[in-house]
Amino acid sequence: MPISIDTFFLDPDAEGTLQARIQQMVAQGILAGRFRPGERLPSSRKMALHLGVSRITVTLAYTELVADDYLISKGRSGYFV
Repeated sequence: MPISIDTFFLDPDAEGTLQARIQQMVAQGILAGRFRPGERLPSSRKMALHLGVSRITVTLAYTELVADDYLISKGRSGYFV
């Protein structure tokens, strides 16, 4: 089941790069239990459009979250908690 795109927003007062802020937003949601194992994140295109950032910024944030074991990437299916 996909996580609603409306769940995500960037705090305009937060510090750090956009990539780091996206990573932090997703990681905090996972650690707080708002996002559960098996749930699918919005596509990088949808997330980028929703947040008003570049798609590559979202893709790099997702990739780093995979490296940190927060997400799993399933080829052509998306990113999952």
